[in-house]
Amino acid sequence: MAKWDELVLAVPPQLGGRLEAPVPVTLLETLLGLQDAQLDLLRGLQRDVRPFLEGPFHAARTHLDAARTAHAARDAQLEHLKSARECFQEALGLERDKARQSLISLHLGLCWWMFGAERDAREWLQRAHRSAVEAMKDILIDASNASGLTRNRLLDPALNFFMFFTSAATLGAGYLFWERVLSRFTDKRMRRALGQLESLGDCVDALGEIRLRMGALPSEVARYELTHGVDDRQAVARITIRKLISDREAIYFNGRETRRVTWNDQERSEVLTRELI
Repeated sequence: MAKWDELVLAVPPQLGGRLEAPVPVTLLETLLGLQDAQLDLLRGLQRDVRPFLEGPFHAARTHLDAARTAHAARDAQLEHLKSARECFQEALGLERDKARQSLISLHLGLCWWMFGAERDAREWLQRAHRSAVEAMKDILIDASNASGLTRNRLLDPALNFFMFFTSAATLGAGYLFWERVLSRFTDKRMRRALGQLESLGDCVDALGEIRLRMGALPSEVARYELTHGVDDRQAVARITIRKLISDREAIYFNGRETRRVTWNDQERSEVLTRELI
């Protein structure tokens, strides 16, 4: 089972468009070996993994496996890479989930890279990177704006009704009791989201590193960090995705709003922004 950092190291630096060069077998083997890590990631995100085990995505992996054969002629390898690329393109056309879109775009980018088409490869990796960040944003939005305890359209109103009259009947004691209950539910929801974001963050970091190995300028590859805060009960109350712009400037997204923050040794300023995180 390959890991994300192993895939980064397996990507050969700029190939110079040399179609006559042998297909980088190490890259193929690492990409194929990454399947379990990708499935674990998707399961952790509570995403359906069947599209990665059947259909055009599975067919594409079969072609990649054939292309890594050591004794295969370069022309045969290119035919398998071309077929894999077409299958990945078909799989992407059927996909609506951003996390799966990101992983398929990664495969497409690496297929183009092994073809020696560096510009296309960089464009697909940029798309993979962007889609993974969008998936992170969606997770944080969902966790930060969740309404109700159970997200059941019938049960939640009943619980809210019960909570209101319990709190009203017992005054402060009822309010404090339900505040603790809500805090536990919020903590559980936010901790689950934090775990998902951290797993997806590893993928985002790897995609950024691959883009750099493909020759993207450091200024073109955004860096992302996750931060979180806890309340006085040590419950996770806040998660933030931070996009680093420079040593003294960043964009923060907390699931509800986006802020651009600048700071120096004396002061810090924040402004609401519509810029992409």
